Parts: sequence; structure tokens; C-alpha cells
Amino acid sequence: MLRQSLTAVSFLVAAGCADRGPTVATPDASDHSSHAMASRGHGELGPDALADLARVRQATARYHDLGAASAAGYTVWSPDPFAADATCPSSADGNMGYHRVNVSLRGGAANPAAGDAAVDPLRPEMLLYEKRPDGTVHLVGVEYLVFTAAWERVNGAGAAPPEVFGQPLLPSIHTFPGNPNPIPHYELHVWIWTTNPLGMFYPWNPTVSC
Repeated sequence: MLRQSLTAVSFLVAAGCADRGPTVATPDASDHSSHAMASRGHGELGPDALADLARVRQATARYHDLGAASAAGYTVWSPDPFAADATCPSSADGNMGYHRVNVSLRGGAANPAAGDAAVDPLRPEMLLYEKRPDGTVHLVGVEYLVFTAAWERVNGAGAAPPEVFGQPLLPSIHTFPGNPNPIPHYELHVWIWTTNPLGMFYPWNPTVSC
């Protein structure tokens, strides 16, 4: 069981995940500007948060094996690292890696406000992988995401954002396949399986390869 410092934040869980559409669209660097500025550095993390991060590492270690990730529901690549024209979300600050999405945990883009709004922080909505020059992919982090409409449906309009590891998930907005409209949401990248010189929770990582 996680310590109290690891808040069990509410996330959208869709009633169904029949469409493959709701995957993470490639975001622009501008979509993450407030997130980036707020997330530099992680020297403020205390022993409780560090212990909680270690638990998440333990819970996700098996996902270095893509077969295990698929068996746990992380089945949708966004984007697909094995496509002929594969490229991952990038900015001047670095790359974001390829996302392996558990749609049942994150919810469907067609109706962002629908579904259950509870999450187990040991089961992040997305896994982050890098693609190395030899063509193999390697787990480098996790991402937590909750659609704003779902969060506010449960907690009320204007509610404080969800938190995990004592860090607020910060607002972003971009389109998701399955919905032509940009969807406001909260997100947090956590680089638990690699080093990020810009900070544990900074969305872009200059050490991650595509």
C-alpha cells in the first residue's frame, strides 16, 4: 500500500475501450509550457515520495517485457515506434518517447467526462519507451493522465488539480484520435527508468532517443 503522500488521485476510466482511437496525439512543445516550467528539478522530493517512486518502479519493472505490458492492458502504441516513418513527440528540450496506452485506465476520447474517476498510482495510464538505434524499445518512464471534464465531474468545477508523489498534474490541451477537438487534461511524466537532467517530472527528456 502506498504511503499517504502518494495521493490516490481520480482519473477517468471509460466504461468501454472498443475504439483504438483514444491514444495520445503528438503534442506541440507549447502545449507543455506551463508543465515544463513547473516541473524542472526534483530536489524537493522527500523520503516518502522517493519511497513511493521506488514502489512504482517495482510495480512496473515487468513492463520492460512488451508481452507483459500487453497482458496488463497496455496495448496501444502512440505513436507506433515500429512504423516506417516512426518519430516520437519532440521539442528543443528533448523527446517524450513512445507511449504504450492502457485505454481502459485512461478512458475514451470520444466522451472525456464519462466513466469511473479512480486510479491506482501503481497502474499508470501510459508507459513511456525509447527506441534505440538497434530498433529495440526500452521502458524509460510512466505517465499519469486525467481528462479535465472527468476530474471536474467528480470533484467540481474549479477543483484543485490531482496530485501524485506530492506533485500536481499540470494542465495541457491537445487532440486525441477519436475526437477532433482538443481535450483539456492533466498529465504528469515520471522518468523512473532513466535519468532526466531537466527533472524527474519534466515532460521532455534530452537523454531519450527516438
